[in-house]
Amino acid sequence: MEVGNKQRYLCKDCGHKFIEGSEFPKMRTESHIISSSIDFYFEGLSTRRIQTQIEKLYGVHVDHVTVLRWILKYSALVSQYVETLRPHLLGIYHVDETAIKCKGVQKWFWEIIDQQTKFLVAGHLSGSRTTEDVISLFEKSIRVAKRKPTSIYCDGLPAYVDGYNRVFYTMRKDTRPELIRSVGIRSVHNQNSVERLHSTLKDRLKPTRGLKGEETVRTLLEGWVVHYNYVRKHQTIKMTPAQASGLNVRNDWYNLVKDATKSMAKKEERQREQIEVTVQ
Repeated sequence: MEVGNKQRYLCKDCGHKFIEGSEFPKMRTESHIISSSIDFYFEGLSTRRIQTQIEKLYGVHVDHVTVLRWILKYSALVSQYVETLRPHLLGIYHVDETAIKCKGVQKWFWEIIDQQTKFLVAGHLSGSRTTEDVISLFEKSIRVAKRKPTSIYCDGLPAYVDGYNRVFYTMRKDTRPELIRSVGIRSVHNQNSVERLHSTLKDRLKPTRGLKGEETVRTLLEGWVVHYNYVRKHQTIKMTPAQASGLNVRNDWYNLVKDATKSMAKKEERQREQIEVTVQ
Protein backbone atom coordinates (compact mmCIF):
# COMPACT_ATOMS: atom_id res chain seq x y z
CA MET A 1 0.00 0.00 0.00
CA GLU A 2 1.33 3.48 -0.90
CA VAL A 3 0.80 6.64 1.13
CA GLY A 4 1.88 9.70 -0.84
CA ASN A 5 5.15 8.66 -2.47
CA LYS A 6 6.10 6.22 0.29
CA GLN A 7 5.43 2.50 0.54
CA ARG A 8 3.72 1.38 3.73
CA TYR A 9 4.29 -2.15 5.09
CA LEU A 10 2.66 -4.41 7.65
CA CYS A 11 4.93 -5.97 10.29
CA LYS A 12 4.24 -9.74 10.48
CA ASP A 13 5.54 -9.89 14.06
CA CYS A 14 3.54 -7.14 15.77
CA GLY A 15 0.87 -6.13 13.23
CA HIS A 16 1.91 -2.47 13.15
CA LYS A 17 2.16 -0.54 9.88
CA PHE A 18 5.35 1.32 9.09
CA ILE A 19 6.90 3.37 6.30
CA GLU A 20 9.82 1.99 4.31
CA GLY A 21 13.09 2.62 6.14
CA SER A 22 11.57 2.54 9.63
CA GLU A 23 10.93 -0.73 11.44
CA PHE A 24 9.71 1.08 14.56
CA PRO A 25 5.92 1.59 14.53
CA LYS A 26 4.63 5.09 13.70
CA MET A 27 8.13 6.49 13.13
CA ARG A 28 9.19 8.29 9.94
CA THR A 29 12.93 8.30 10.58
CA GLU A 30 14.88 5.15 9.77
CA SER A 31 15.09 2.81 12.74
CA HIS A 32 18.88 2.53 12.71
CA ILE A 33 19.17 6.33 12.97
CA ILE A 34 16.87 6.33 16.00
CA SER A 35 18.68 3.46 17.70
CA SER A 36 22.07 5.03 16.97
CA SER A 37 20.88 8.28 18.54
CA ILE A 38 19.84 6.50 21.72
CA ASP A 39 23.18 4.70 21.89
CA PHE A 40 25.10 7.95 21.33
CA TYR A 41 23.19 9.60 24.16
CA PHE A 42 23.86 6.95 26.75
CA GLU A 43 27.49 6.82 25.68
CA GLY A 44 27.78 10.46 26.68
CA LEU A 45 26.81 12.78 23.81
CA SER A 46 24.35 15.65 24.30
CA THR A 47 21.24 15.80 22.13
CA ARG A 48 22.72 18.73 20.17
CA ARG A 49 25.93 16.77 19.50
CA ILE A 50 23.82 13.83 18.37
CA GLN A 51 21.93 16.14 16.01
CA THR A 52 25.26 17.14 14.46
CA GLN A 53 26.55 13.57 14.20
CA ILE A 54 23.34 12.28 12.59
CA GLU A 55 23.59 14.96 9.91
CA LYS A 56 27.27 14.13 9.27
CA LEU A 57 26.84 10.35 9.21
CA TYR A 58 23.45 9.97 7.51
CA GLY A 59 22.80 13.32 5.82
CA VAL A 60 19.54 13.66 7.76
CA HIS A 61 18.61 16.78 9.73
CA VAL A 62 16.81 16.01 12.99
CA ASP A 63 15.95 18.56 15.65
CA HIS A 64 17.64 17.94 19.01
CA VAL A 65 14.22 18.02 20.72
CA THR A 66 13.11 15.15 18.47
CA VAL A 67 16.21 13.21 19.51
CA LEU A 68 15.24 13.65 23.17
CA ARG A 69 11.70 12.44 22.40
CA TRP A 70 13.13 9.26 20.85
CA ILE A 71 15.32 8.66 23.89
CA LEU A 72 12.45 9.16 26.34
CA LYS A 73 9.97 7.08 24.36
CA TYR A 74 12.18 4.04 23.91
CA SER A 75 13.82 4.27 27.33
CA ALA A 76 10.36 3.84 28.87
CA LEU A 77 9.32 1.09 26.44
CA VAL A 78 12.46 -1.04 26.76
CA SER A 79 12.64 -0.51 30.54
CA GLN A 80 9.16 -2.02 30.88
CA TYR A 81 10.13 -4.91 28.62
CA VAL A 82 13.34 -5.92 30.40
CA GLU A 83 11.51 -6.05 33.75
CA THR A 84 9.68 -9.10 32.35
CA LEU A 85 13.01 -10.94 31.92
CA ARG A 86 14.61 -13.02 34.66
CA PRO A 87 18.35 -12.56 35.21
CA HIS A 88 20.20 -15.33 37.07
CA LEU A 89 22.00 -13.49 39.85
CA LEU A 90 24.27 -14.69 42.63
CA GLY A 91 22.30 -12.53 45.06
CA ILE A 92 25.18 -10.78 46.81
CA TYR A 93 24.08 -7.16 46.50
CA HIS A 94 25.88 -3.87 47.04
CA VAL A 95 23.62 -0.88 47.63
CA ASP A 96 24.45 2.82 47.78
CA GLU A 97 23.06 6.21 46.84
CA THR A 98 24.58 9.22 45.06
CA ALA A 99 23.52 12.87 44.76
CA ILE A 100 22.45 14.26 41.37
CA LYS A 101 20.94 17.58 40.30
CA CYS A 102 17.42 17.83 38.90
CA LYS A 103 16.09 21.29 37.99
CA GLY A 104 18.81 22.73 40.20
CA VAL A 105 17.60 20.72 43.19
CA GLN A 106 19.61 17.91 44.76
CA LYS A 107 18.07 14.47 44.34
CA TRP A 108 19.29 11.02 45.26
CA PHE A 109 19.72 8.07 42.93
CA TRP A 110 19.83 4.71 44.72
CA GLU A 111 21.42 1.67 43.10
CA ILE A 112 21.70 -2.03 43.82
CA ILE A 113 24.34 -4.00 41.91
CA ASP A 114 24.87 -7.77 41.89
CA GLN A 115 28.46 -8.53 42.89
CA GLN A 116 29.20 -11.37 40.45
CA THR A 117 27.42 -10.29 37.27
CA LYS A 118 27.64 -6.49 37.82
CA PHE A 119 23.94 -6.40 36.94
CA LEU A 120 22.26 -3.20 38.10
CA VAL A 121 19.30 -4.85 39.80
CA ALA A 122 17.36 -1.74 40.78
CA GLY A 123 17.55 2.04 40.66
CA HIS A 124 15.39 4.58 42.45
CA LEU A 125 15.23 8.39 42.19
CA SER A 126 14.10 10.33 45.26
CA GLY A 127 14.28 13.70 46.92
CA SER A 128 15.23 12.27 50.29
CA ARG A 129 17.03 9.39 51.99
CA THR A 130 14.24 7.80 54.00
CA THR A 131 13.11 4.34 55.00
CA GLU A 132 10.35 4.52 52.37
CA ASP A 133 12.98 5.06 49.66
CA VAL A 134 14.94 2.00 50.82
CA ILE A 135 11.74 -0.05 50.87
CA SER A 136 10.96 0.97 47.27
CA LEU A 137 14.50 0.05 46.22
CA PHE A 138 14.49 -3.36 47.92
CA GLU A 139 11.01 -4.23 46.65
CA LYS A 140 12.00 -3.32 43.10
CA SER A 141 15.11 -5.53 43.36
CA ILE A 142 12.88 -8.49 44.27
CA ARG A 143 10.53 -7.70 41.38
CA VAL A 144 13.39 -7.50 38.85
CA ALA A 145 15.40 -10.49 40.08
CA LYS A 146 12.27 -12.58 40.76
CA ARG A 147 13.94 -13.66 44.03
CA LYS A 148 15.29 -12.22 47.25
CA PRO A 149 19.03 -11.65 47.74
CA THR A 150 21.32 -13.76 49.92
CA SER A 151 23.21 -10.80 51.39
CA ILE A 152 23.18 -7.00 51.21
CA TYR A 153 26.22 -4.77 51.72
CA CYS A 154 25.53 -1.13 52.59
CA ASP A 155 26.93 1.85 54.48
CA GLY A 156 25.84 3.05 57.91
CA LEU A 157 22.75 4.99 56.81
CA PRO A 158 20.01 4.12 59.37
CA ALA A 159 17.34 3.99 56.65
CA TYR A 160 18.96 0.80 55.29
CA VAL A 161 18.33 -1.04 58.57
CA ASP A 162 14.75 0.20 58.86
CA GLY A 163 13.99 -0.60 55.20
CA TYR A 164 15.59 -4.03 55.53
CA ASN A 165 13.46 -4.82 58.57
CA ARG A 166 10.27 -3.72 56.84
CA VAL A 167 10.92 -5.78 53.68
CA PHE A 168 12.80 -8.87 54.90
CA TYR A 169 12.40 -9.32 58.66
CA THR A 170 9.08 -11.17 58.42
CA MET A 171 10.86 -13.99 56.57
CA ARG A 172 12.15 -17.06 58.39
CA LYS A 173 15.57 -16.41 59.86
CA ASP A 174 17.25 -19.14 57.82
CA THR A 175 15.91 -17.67 54.55
CA ARG A 176 16.38 -14.00 55.42
CA PRO A 177 19.21 -12.21 53.55
CA GLU A 178 22.14 -11.08 55.67
CA LEU A 179 22.62 -7.33 56.10
CA ILE A 180 26.26 -6.21 56.32
CA ARG A 181 26.69 -2.54 57.28
CA SER A 182 29.41 0.11 57.48
CA VAL A 183 31.27 -1.15 54.46
CA GLY A 184 34.30 1.02 53.72
CA ILE A 185 37.16 1.22 51.28
CA ARG A 186 39.47 -0.59 53.71
CA SER A 187 37.07 -3.39 54.50
CA VAL A 188 37.43 -6.87 53.04
CA HIS A 189 34.05 -6.43 51.40
CA ASN A 190 34.04 -2.93 49.94
CA GLN A 191 31.78 -0.89 47.73
CA ASN A 192 34.21 -0.38 44.84
CA SER A 193 31.83 -1.84 42.24
CA VAL A 194 28.94 0.44 43.11
CA GLU A 195 31.24 3.46 43.43
CA ARG A 196 32.49 2.81 39.87
CA LEU A 197 28.85 2.66 38.83
CA HIS A 198 28.32 6.10 40.36
CA SER A 199 31.30 7.42 38.41
CA THR A 200 29.88 6.07 35.14
CA LEU A 201 26.53 7.68 35.89
CA LYS A 202 28.12 11.07 36.71
CA ASP A 203 29.98 10.99 33.37
CA ARG A 204 26.67 10.46 31.57
CA LEU A 205 24.96 13.30 33.44
CA LYS A 206 27.58 15.92 32.54
CA PRO A 207 25.97 16.88 29.17
CA THR A 208 22.42 17.01 30.65
CA ARG A 209 22.53 20.42 32.33
CA GLY A 210 19.50 21.52 30.28
CA LEU A 211 17.18 18.87 31.69
CA LYS A 212 14.41 20.32 33.82
CA GLY A 213 11.58 17.97 34.79
CA GLU A 214 11.94 15.24 37.38
CA GLU A 215 9.91 12.79 35.30
CA THR A 216 12.23 13.40 32.35
CA VAL A 217 15.25 12.64 34.53
CA ARG A 218 13.53 9.55 35.94
CA THR A 219 12.85 8.17 32.46
CA LEU A 220 16.41 8.92 31.30
CA LEU A 221 17.76 7.06 34.33
CA GLU A 222 15.60 4.07 33.39
CA GLY A 223 17.15 4.17 29.92
CA TRP A 224 20.62 4.48 31.41
CA VAL A 225 19.99 1.34 33.51
CA VAL A 226 18.97 -0.51 30.33
CA HIS A 227 22.09 0.70 28.54
CA TYR A 228 24.34 -0.28 31.45
CA ASN A 229 22.86 -3.77 31.80
CA TYR A 230 22.10 -4.74 28.20
CA VAL A 231 24.23 -2.67 25.80
CA ARG A 232 27.48 -1.53 27.40
CA LYS A 233 30.15 -4.19 27.93
CA HIS A 234 31.57 -4.14 31.46
CA GLN A 235 35.35 -3.81 31.49
CA THR A 236 35.85 -6.32 34.31
CA ILE A 237 33.72 -9.18 33.00
CA LYS A 238 34.26 -8.43 29.25
CA MET A 239 30.55 -8.76 28.48
CA THR A 240 27.32 -7.02 29.34
CA PRO A 241 25.86 -7.67 32.82
CA ALA A 242 22.80 -9.15 31.08
CA GLN A 243 24.97 -11.69 29.28
CA ALA A 244 26.80 -12.46 32.55
CA SER A 245 23.42 -13.15 34.17
CA GLY A 246 22.45 -15.64 31.47
CA LEU A 247 19.99 -13.50 29.52
CA ASN A 248 19.94 -14.32 25.81
CA VAL A 249 19.19 -10.76 24.69
CA ARG A 250 20.83 -8.96 21.77
CA ASN A 251 23.00 -6.15 23.12
CA ASP A 252 21.99 -3.15 21.02
CA TRP A 253 19.17 -0.60 21.13
CA TYR A 254 17.88 -1.51 17.66
CA ASN A 255 17.03 -5.07 18.66
CA LEU A 256 15.96 -4.15 22.19
CA VAL A 257 13.37 -1.75 20.76
CA LYS A 258 12.18 -4.36 18.24
CA ASP A 259 11.87 -7.04 20.95
CA ALA A 260 10.12 -4.62 23.32
CA THR A 261 7.67 -3.57 20.59
CA LYS A 262 6.88 -7.17 19.75
CA SER A 263 6.38 -8.01 23.43
CA MET A 264 4.08 -5.03 23.92
CA ALA A 265 2.01 -6.00 20.86
CA LYS A 266 1.55 -9.52 22.22
CA LYS A 267 0.51 -8.12 25.59
CA GLU A 268 -2.07 -5.84 23.97
CA GLU A 269 -3.39 -8.75 21.91
CA ARG A 270 -3.84 -10.87 25.05
CA GLN A 271 -5.68 -7.99 26.73
CA ARG A 272 -8.02 -7.63 23.75
CA GLU A 273 -8.75 -11.37 23.81
CA GLN A 274 -9.52 -11.23 27.53
CA ILE A 275 -11.90 -8.31 26.99
CA GLU A 276 -13.67 -10.19 24.17
CA VAL A 277 -14.07 -13.28 26.37
CA THR A 278 -15.46 -11.14 29.20
CA VAL A 279 -17.96 -9.44 26.89
CA GLN A 280 -19.14 -12.78 25.50
